Amino acid sequence: MPESATKKKITIVSAHEGAATWVSLCRFIEESSNYEVRSFHQYDDRSYRSARSTWHRLMLRLSTFVIFPMRFLWHVRRIQRDCDALVVVTSPFFMPILAALLVDSRDTKIIVLMNDIYPEALVMKGLLKRGGVIERFMKRAFARAINKIHAIVFICEHHKSFIAKDMALPVLAPIIPVSAHSDPFHNRIPAKGGVPVEVLYCGTLGHMHDTSTFLSWLEGECGDGTDMKFSFYTSGASKQKFESEIRTLAERKKSKMQILLGNSLSELEWVEVMKRAQVGLVFQDAGSGKVIFPSKVASILASGQAVLAIADMDSDIARLVLNNDCGWVVSPCDVDAFSDCMGRIIEPELLKTKRLNAFNIGHALFGKPAVARQWVCLFDSMFIMQNSAS
Repeated sequence: MPESATKKKITIVSAHEGAATWVSLCRFIEESSNYEVRSFHQYDDRSYRSARSTWHRLMLRLSTFVIFPMRFLWHVRRIQRDCDALVVVTSPFFMPILAALLVDSRDTKIIVLMNDIYPEALVMKGLLKRGGVIERFMKRAFARAINKIHAIVFICEHHKSFIAKDMALPVLAPIIPVSAHSDPFHNRIPAKGGVPVEVLYCGTLGHMHDTSTFLSWLEGECGDGTDMKFSFYTSGASKQKFESEIRTLAERKKSKMQILLGNSLSELEWVEVMKRAQVGLVFQDAGSGKVIFPSKVASILASGQAVLAIADMDSDIARLVLNNDCGWVVSPCDVDAFSDCMGRIIEPELLKTKRLNAFNIGHALFGKPAVARQWVCLFDSMFIMQNSAS
């Protein structure tokens, strides 16, 4: 790109700056395209993942739902003046509605990134009543906001289908997958591993993660445990309850199975743990695949771990795993199927094959260059349409 080229300015608006993968993706787009990417946020990923006490989680919610929207309201004119387009993330969930109300869309393009689908996600968490006044109000407000939005980005097919059945989408409504943190694993093809096989869960434990299937298996016939190891590095609202249940079961069963319970990791620690594990575990409640896609899947695949997903068979993650033979999928509450998977995971050749498939699909679909190209293509299309209309 010529040095003299004028870069278009893109501002990301999100209370949570984003995981390291998102921050790295934005930096890559800026370095490899004609776009300058900035961020207007309230807190970084380290602050998000280190909030363990009730007090810290309360302060995080206050920052997300009150302080950040008020800062955006205060600075919106300056933000709009200093950029050509906004990418408004659903953090908090009502930010797209607020941006559509406050931003003059004639001067600044608005792109909405739908990481989760609201208000449906709130209904599934039990925080809103289905068909209630608040849910109906939010749906109407979002439908009106879409009229001012120039593009809306979905991260999986189910999300787009869910929204499209209720309201008309803008012309630009692509599905762009989340980006994997693929750089540390780029030249590291998975090798045949030994025992014990390490199954890793690394991330948030929230209200829509089905841990009951795993816990039921652990309580029942889970073998002698010598050929399997589970590692959990977690944060989130359900962390304490999950760890308490694990400790209670371990004490009652007197099992030899290794189960490590830890907190969220630094980036360097996370890379080492991801390189060490052979299988990445994903928890997803029944029905939640329609509104939530676990972004951790991208990095699980790119690191060369096979995926063990507890998720609906018709979910996007199930299709991804089964269509590419890169792991196993178990329906929520199907303890027998989970037990069967545990027996197959320790087969060395089968595990190696699935890990290699995971590595290849992880870099092809979720690698930073592949995802960045799709974002740049969206930006290009949006500004081309603007020039054609003027």
